[in-house]
Amino acid sequence: YYSAAKGEKFVCPIKQGTFMDMMYMPDGLRAAIEIMEADSTKFVHRNSFNIASMSFDPEIIYSNIKKYVPDFQMEYNVDPLRQAIAESWPNSLDDTCAREEWGWKPEYDLDSMTQDMLAKLKERFGK
Repeated sequence: YYSAAKGEKFVCPIKQGTFMDMMYMPDGLRAAIEIMEADSTKFVHRNSFNIASMSFDPEIIYSNIKKYVPDFQMEYNVDPLRQAIAESWPNSLDDTCAREEWGWKPEYDLDSMTQDMLAKLKERFGK
């Protein structure tokens, strides 16, 4: 996102097809506040929950960014260390308990996150 907002080419250190579970920080911060304010009498699993938002690989992010920055370019130069870390992450998390016990639901999906991040970063970089 930083490269796209700056008008630069991005060199991706993770290989295409590597899916990772991700969440936009505003959703993560909101989740932390919501769980502190939730009615704990409804908790079956104490106060420790998985929360999830979206899962994608580098190509999906690239395609989504290109919708808003058509000239954006990305190439791959896989870093074995970063690739190993990415492969150790789960492809997706089951957040059913959080949804059922305290009403967790992400507000951002990939498209809304992309729009928000690009707008904020372009403003930050004066683009």
